[in-house]
Amino acid sequence: MTDQPYISVIVTAYNRRRYLPFALKSLEAQTLPKDKFEVIVVKNFEDKESDSIISRSGWRSVYSNESYQGRFYLAGLEEASGEVVTFLDDDDVYVPERLEAIYKAFTSYDRLVYFHNSWAVIDENGNVLERPPLPTPKNLVGGSPIIVDVDRLRRLAKRYNVSVIDLALKVRAGAWYNGSSLAVRRGVLEADAHLLRELPNIFDAFALASSLRAGGLLYLTDERLTLYRVHGENWSLTPVDKGSKEEARLRHARYILL
Repeated sequence: MTDQPYISVIVTAYNRRRYLPFALKSLEAQTLPKDKFEVIVVKNFEDKESDSIISRSGWRSVYSNESYQGRFYLAGLEEASGEVVTFLDDDDVYVPERLEAIYKAFTSYDRLVYFHNSWAVIDENGNVLERPPLPTPKNLVGGSPIIVDVDRLRRLAKRYNVSVIDLALKVRAGAWYNGSSLAVRRGVLEADAHLLRELPNIFDAFALASSLRAGGLLYLTDERLTLYRVHGENWSLTPVDKGSKEEARLRHARYILL
């Protein structure tokens, strides 16, 4: 038996302090036993409330001021010891059962490399939006959850002359959206660490691409295990009226362009 935690949770916060305590408190509330996971918080600031939560929970804090998103995430990955890594943006929140769901999925399937769940959208105050301004991920075939074999995807992609990632997105809409909704076997990302170091942004898409490159199984569930927060600081394209159709279109267009 090993004393190492099975899951490493990497929390990332760059400049933003306001929501980080809520993200950390959602980790304190997880139903998975505390010895099954570790928490590594990567941030470029000090914050009395957040630092107090980190200290009392026995978690680790790593300072990084890297502007490249890939290097920022890599600072946490280099400290991780879990077989599986999952991520939490400072402004998002886990539901209490999320880590338990990840643990059950990866321990049930030896070849599993990638896990992705859906989310509910919340506003600045943590209220769930009944009419979210952006679409949530959804399995398009096979119900939920579904297990996808990447080797089979590759054969189908070759037969129909399409890319593997395009085929994956036909199985699940939004299969890579939101870093707080995915988990990856650590070795998958470590194998591509040299590429991660040069990644300016869009880490969530990188994680799916690396998993497809590695091969294995994908676990895709429509369970809303993450609360994705929409607020002024994470959508900064151009000034529009909050809650307007224009704002919703801009948010959706940003995802399409990325």
